[in-house]
Amino acid sequence: MPMVTVLDEFTPRFDFDLREHMAIEADPATVFATVAAPDPSLLAVTRHPLRPRPSVPGFDEVLAGAPWTVLGQRAGHEIVFGAGGRFWTPFMDWQRLDTDTFGAFDGPRRASLAIGFALLPYGEHRTLLTFEARTTCSDEVAFHWAEWYWHTVRPTARIVIRGLLQRVQLRINSVPSC
Repeated sequence: MPMVTVLDEFTPRFDFDLREHMAIEADPATVFATVAAPDPSLLAVTRHPLRPRPSVPGFDEVLAGAPWTVLGQRAGHEIVFGAGGRFWTPFMDWQRLDTDTFGAFDGPRRASLAIGFALLPYGEHRTLLTFEARTTCSDEVAFHWAEWYWHTVRPTARIVIRGLLQRVQLRINSVPSC
């Protein structure tokens, strides 16, 4: 029987998703501590936002600007953050959601966005870190705008996510060993 992930619990149905994986040179406990820490610099926008078009917010801006809430976690294995609103225009409109309101979020012309980090041991001293983003639209209008956004931003979003995963590795490398 397949295991239900925390991400599956909060987004059993979703309209769009995007995932990237990276082998991190550290044990799962160290990687989990890094991605679970409430440090906004991990999701920070680079000096120049990576916008696919001037009028389209880059995925880095979405990650940095959302009011993320921890929706759930399996300690040491997975953590999921969520937010909701309209993020496909330069004038993003976010609503702060919590574990109780996330699943029922249905603001008009809005969507919920869940991002998760999942970890698996990978050899003796490495961890396979997966980042996954899932968007669930509230109505048909939101679906069409989000579909356009994801089609437009997908190539640059992959670059942003890979950069985020590399920052995890760099952050781990910069922590002195005990």
